[in-house]
Amino acid sequence: MAVHVPVTSTIGLHRPPLHADGPPFLYGMYGMRVRSDFRLPLAQLLDDTEIPSDLVFRRAADGRRPPEPDGPVVAREECAVHGLEILVHRGPGGGWIWHRDMGTYHILPEARQVNVYLDSGAEEGILGYALIGRISIFVLHRRGCSTLHASAVSTEDGVLAFLGDSGQGKSTLAAAFLARGGELLADDVLPLHQGDNGLYCGPSLPLMKLWPTSVENALGFSGDLPPLWADSPKKLLTLEGRFGFATAPLPLRACYLVNRYDPVAAGREDVFIRRLAGHEGLAALLGHISQGAYILPAEMRGLLPIYKQLVSRVPVSSLNYPSGFEYQDAVYAAIVQNVASAPGHSQ
Repeated sequence: MAVHVPVTSTIGLHRPPLHADGPPFLYGMYGMRVRSDFRLPLAQLLDDTEIPSDLVFRRAADGRRPPEPDGPVVAREECAVHGLEILVHRGPGGGWIWHRDMGTYHILPEARQVNVYLDSGAEEGILGYALIGRISIFVLHRRGCSTLHASAVSTEDGVLAFLGDSGQGKSTLAAAFLARGGELLADDVLPLHQGDNGLYCGPSLPLMKLWPTSVENALGFSGDLPPLWADSPKKLLTLEGRFGFATAPLPLRACYLVNRYDPVAAGREDVFIRRLAGHEGLAALLGHISQGAYILPAEMRGLLPIYKQLVSRVPVSSLNYPSGFEYQDAVYAAIVQNVASAPGHSQ
C-alpha cells in the first residue's frame, strides 16, 4: 500500500563522516532523516549511507549573530514570571524563532535547514527538546504536513488519537494502552498524511514525557528514568527495547478530545463519550493543531482540507472521564467499547 508522506523530499548536502562520539549526528524522526550538529534526546541512526538528509540542524559559529528578520512578528509567548519567552517572525527569508536564554533558530525558506545561533550559557539539553519539538513542528507545517497536538497509539482496532489541553491526561491514556500491548505513534506531535487509500498518521518520536506517577501507575514501569532536563519534574521514557513504536504511517481509526474531571467535586465517576459532528468536530481539531499560532493564513488554507477529511472519515468524540488511576481500567474499557461500536468497525 503506497503512502504519500509530504515531508520526505531530499536535498543534496556535503556529508562529513558521522561519528558516534561527535557531530554530526544522524536521527530519524517524523518520517525524516535528520543530520544535527547537536545531540538530540533520541537514539541515533547507526548508518551513514548515501541517502541525503531531509533536514539539517546547523550550529552557527560562536559569536555570530543571526540575520535580521525580514518579516513581522506572527506569534509570541509570555510567562507570568519571566515575561517574553518566545518570539516568532515570518518573512521571505524564512522563519526566526527567538527563545529566551537559548538564542535564535533561523529556519531557511525551503525548511530543509535550521541554523542555530546559541546564546552564551544556553543549556543544550533544553535545546534538544526545542529542536525535536517546536522547531520541527514549524518545519513540518512549512513543508505542507498537517499536525495535531495529540498522543496516539496503535491498537488491534486501529490508531487512536487523544487530543486535549496540557494536564488533561493525553500521555497517561496513551501509556495505559501501551501497557496493554499497544504501540506508540506520538506523545505530543501527530503528523497527518494523505495516503492513496485514506488518511494516515504518524510516526512521530519514540519517546514519552511522563509524570512519575503515570510511569508507575499507567505504564506499570518500575525502572529508574532520567528527568527531561535538570530540575524538570517529568521523566523521559525512550521506547527502544521497552515498548512498541510504530515506525510507518498508519490509518487513523478514532480521535478523542479528552477532558479529565474531579469525581469528588463533580459527584460522579462515569466515563462519557459523545460523537462530535460536522463543524463541532472540525473546531475541536483546529483548536489542537501543534503550534497553530505559527501558521500563516495562506498556509492554513493549504492544510485545512486534511482536517476536513479527517472529520468526514474518522469519528471525533469528546471523552469525559474521572481523574485517578483507580478508574484507569474503566476508562480503557469504555474507549475500547466505543471503538468497537463505531460504524465501520470490523471484528
